Amino acid sequence: MQSELKYSFTMRALHWLVVLAVLIAVVAIEIMDFFPKGSAERAALFIIHQTAGLSLLALMVLRLLARVATQAPPPVPGTPLMQLAARVTHGALYTLMVGMPVLGLLALAWGGKPIQPFGLDLPLAVAQDKTLAHLAKEVHESGATLVYIAVGLHAAAALWHEFILKDRLLRRMI
Repeated sequence: MQSELKYSFTMRALHWLVVLAVLIAVVAIEIMDFFPKGSAERAALFIIHQTAGLSLLALMVLRLLARVATQAPPPVPGTPLMQLAARVTHGALYTLMVGMPVLGLLALAWGGKPIQPFGLDLPLAVAQDKTLAHLAKEVHESGATLVYIAVGLHAAAALWHEFILKDRLLRRMI
């Protein structure tokens, strides 16, 4: 069956590393609010969030390069609506996984705030602009909801293929 053809090891590894980076970024930012502003714990969680976000961006650049350099398995047969839904969801995921870290970086840089992945200072040659910083931060934070929706749809579709359609699609990425 076509669905049993796997993605390359590189694509599978990058997929799961992206999942890990997203999970770390989300967990860090979500639990950050449990700590008071100005606390060392809150600052550490924000650095973890930044590190995961920049790692995500680097992984996505590698993933895009690998996607161009390797051939994906052929699509699993399905209705035109299923094919369109898959393309739209994957496009949204790629856009969000690149856009969210970029917006986060720009929000910090335009706001004159430190960018400290791995605890190191990363200077960005960007002029401070509080209006752009606020806009980038708002879009970044609103984009989190879109990430939850797109990832949820992606995971639900994978499970639906595996357990309802039983077409073994999920195994292509494992």
